[in-house]
Amino acid sequence: MKKIIPFIVSGILIACTACDPPSPTIPYGVYGTVTQREGNWMPPVNPQEAHEFPIQCEIAAFDSINIADLGNSLFQERIAISDFNIREVTRTSSALNGFYMMKLPAGKYSIGVVDGDSILTHSMRVAGDGGWLMPLELFSNELREFNLVVDYAVY
Repeated sequence: MKKIIPFIVSGILIACTACDPPSPTIPYGVYGTVTQREGNWMPPVNPQEAHEFPIQCEIAAFDSINIADLGNSLFQERIAISDFNIREVTRTSSALNGFYMMKLPAGKYSIGVVDGDSILTHSMRVAGDGGWLMPLELFSNELREFNLVVDYAVY
């Protein structure tokens, strides 16, 4: 019986630790969680077929990217950064739990999941006037949450 109690107690501690989202340790910029979504997400969503889980990957901040500048490349699986006039501002990696953070000054950015010299289009959404890609505008000393989803799901 003594061997079971420490196992149960440590299991409870692990479960509670997993419930607390990480806190950013940067004074300004962007932070969030990167997850991957796959499976059948057609309504009604069946939890046995629809899966979303945190992933470890690279995330980059670019000067604002407008979809008009990308032409038909937006409809490919990945966009080669070197094929376009896209300036990368900074890059970081997410942890095993998907958490990432980037220190960024005030400005307008496009944030995306990257693989080497490519932006994964499965992580993109278009928003704002004029079709800005993964838009994020930060003001002076602002710290903003910006979650990303690499989406391979069926809808």
